[in-house]
Amino acid sequence: MAALMIAPFITFVTTFPVSFFIWVQVRRNVRLTVKLQRLVNRDRLTEVATRDFFFRRMRSNPQVYGVSLMVDIDRFKSVNDTFGHIAGDVVIARVASILRQNTRKNDIVCRFGGEEFVIFLYEEDSHGGFEVAERMRRAIANEVMNVEGQTLRVTVSIGGSLKERLNDVDAAIQQADRALYRAKTAGRNRTVFADLPRQPNDAAA
Repeated sequence: MAALMIAPFITFVTTFPVSFFIWVQVRRNVRLTVKLQRLVNRDRLTEVATRDFFFRRMRSNPQVYGVSLMVDIDRFKSVNDTFGHIAGDVVIARVASILRQNTRKNDIVCRFGGEEFVIFLYEEDSHGGFEVAERMRRAIANEVMNVEGQTLRVTVSIGGSLKERLNDVDAAIQQADRALYRAKTAGRNRTVFADLPRQPNDAAA
């Protein structure tokens, strides 16, 4: 009788360490998976989305429509040449932060490469997207950045295009990129939209 009463206790004592070890390993693996997924989805310097995450998310919902923005920091090479690459990283990170601050939770801000960003504004039309882009541009132009005791300011040029439902996101980005080129050649620090015949833009703030 005593043996029957003590049997459950013995079973618990012998199996608990094994069960606890398995639980700890599973929890550790889940944490590692989450950490690795974050590294894949988030740019390490800026904490905005990576290029791969952007395209994966956009292609998972071809029905989505909205505005694509291409944002490029003007004359960024001169920032690196004058202030150094650490200062350049600070500038990129600060610009990314301002872009995030001027978007909604469901919009995507992505570091496309180097000093260039792509933003998708969900269910926004061209006029609304232009207003958002101009708000970003002005906020960046007015930002005074402190880097190792030195102050500097930068500007950005922005190109935009409208992505209709079922349209390929690559085509929208190519249109935005061409609009960005027009903004650069027109003097920089401005916004140009591919599908707005008249640009309600007065260059620098």
